[in-house]
Amino acid sequence: LAAVGVTRHKSKELSRKQSQQLELLESELRKEIRDGFAELQMDKLDVVDSFGTVPFLDYKHFALRTFFPESGGFTHIFTEDMHNRDANDKNESLTALDALICNKSFLVTVIHTLEKQKNFSVKDRCLFASFLTIALQTKLVYLTSILEVLTRDLMEQCSNMQPKLMLRRTESVVEKLLTNWMSVCLSGFLRETVGEPFYLLVTTLNQKINKGPVDVITCKALYTLNEDWLLWQVPDFSTVALNVVFEKIPENESADVCRNISVNVLDCDTIGQAKEKIFQAFLSKNGSPYGLQVNEIGLELQVGTRQKELLDIDSSSVILEDGITKLNTIGHYEISNGSTIKVFKKIANFTSGNQCNILPDSEAFQDVQGKRHRGKHKFKVKEMYLTKLLSTKPSSSLLGEHPEEPSVCL
Repeated sequence: LAAVGVTRHKSKELSRKQSQQLELLESELRKEIRDGFAELQMDKLDVVDSFGTVPFLDYKHFALRTFFPESGGFTHIFTEDMHNRDANDKNESLTALDALICNKSFLVTVIHTLEKQKNFSVKDRCLFASFLTIALQTKLVYLTSILEVLTRDLMEQCSNMQPKLMLRRTESVVEKLLTNWMSVCLSGFLRETVGEPFYLLVTTLNQKINKGPVDVITCKALYTLNEDWLLWQVPDFSTVALNVVFEKIPENESADVCRNISVNVLDCDTIGQAKEKIFQAFLSKNGSPYGLQVNEIGLELQVGTRQKELLDIDSSSVILEDGITKLNTIGHYEISNGSTIKVFKKIANFTSGNQCNILPDSEAFQDVQGKRHRGKHKFKVKEMYLTKLLSTKPSSSLLGEHPEEPSVCL
């Protein structure tokens, strides 16, 4: 009887504790969902009016980046102004080659012959198509007729296979030619009509995404438009306002440049992510980018007369039991609101070299909360954060503010 009484008592205590835990869990879930809907209803889209000058490229650099996105070694060939060359430099061989290229039957036969060669790789086909586009960019009518013939031949080849997969990949000369042809024809339209709205769209989406954590390894974000890229296992985070001082460099000596900027970052941002936000803040403030690249600058925390360089990985980095190294964050260095951060140009790249040796071997991941205790995570479900997708969608609706441009759509 005593054993039965003790067992019943323990069973009741266990049931009571489980009920309390379930009630607490339900309360936390309700709170999270209510906060999400409250944010959805009350959050205003904070768009910076001065988002900087739209960085349009001139036609030459636009064409080079489109035709040769990965072949930087070929771009120097076209850096000279062809109009400054003497007409005598165009010898008889080039004249004969130009005559052959302008022969439609010859050009179509050459393209088909090259594509039948087994050693003619996809990269070679793309390069050949890009060079051919440059040679014929002043003869778009002729290039269009060539594309019509090649596209018809490609359709006949795919008629007995899988026509739905045609043009999905740039694996043939005609597919790359078609991409280049569309880029040439749309360059003026992009610059004069839809370039600024699209740039504003991307800038606004970046502002919204940067309001929440972004995993530096998987690139998943709390504020996103795609459920597959939703970062829902995220701890509490807070915003840290930094006073950033940019070091003067010869590449950017304009007197109108503001070098003291207030930048908002998150305590879970890595040092690399903080650099990107600082660069974006400089662009938004001054309308022009800083004269250096992200990997060419360093951050230095100034506390009185002391300075401490901020790195993604250093001697203070946390190494877990399984050998994984956590990337240093703003919270790791215990940086508070109003702290002064100096942006300086790196003299040597020895620090980045050390990081390269550590990161791949240790499979480093982002430390989202340095003071968080392991094993005490709150129970969370992905559906709790689906409202974040809805809160991000108003950013993409900015294009609706341009009704006079019906061609702009997602």
